[in-house]
Amino acid sequence: KGLKEAQEKLSIMKLPEDEQKAYEHYKDDLRYQASMFESSFGDGYYEGKAIGMEQGIQQTTKTIALKLLQKGENKENIADITGLSIADIDRILESTIG
Repeated sequence: KGLKEAQEKLSIMKLPEDEQKAYEHYKDDLRYQASMFESSFGDGYYEGKAIGMEQGIQQTTKTIALKLLQKGENKENIADITGLSIADIDRILESTIG
């Protein structure tokens, strides 16, 4: 690997100065593009992870509400415990019956 890098540097040094600058600009641009891609990928990954966690929390909350309904707990108490609205609880109840 070191020999290849040395050969590349030597061939660049043989170029005229304006071509050396153009080559360095090209390499800088490649590094910038790689950095932007990596940054965008990371942002998307963490956003997707947060969305997945939120969906998991919502599903768990609905499961808890359903279990409380099955045990005979009233809707008002379930709403108080889970933070769901009465309408949400009614939809959960309808989805299990319907």
